[in-house]
Amino acid sequence: MKTINLAVRGLNKPEALVLVLKELGRRHLNYGVQDEHYDTVAGALLWTLEQGLGEAFTDEVKEAWTAAYVLMAGVMKDAAAAVNSEHAGLEA
Repeated sequence: MKTINLAVRGLNKPEALVLVLKELGRRHLNYGVQDEHYDTVAGALLWTLEQGLGEAFTDEVKEAWTAAYVLMAGVMKDAAAAVNSEHAGLEA
């Protein structure tokens, strides 16, 4: 939740946000996070927002949060994939 809060606050500075998300993606490799885990987190996040916002969780709100999460997770996964590619190149 801290990361999502940081991301929301960083929307007005996308360059800085991308740098933070890339670093998070690289760090998540050390935690054993795999691509499919991001889908699980997305589902949990949307469910939590729906429960917390109730009627305010409209289709438009859901679409906006989904798009934001997909963007953030994509940056993180791409950064992790780049690290994996670098490691694969070193091992070859």
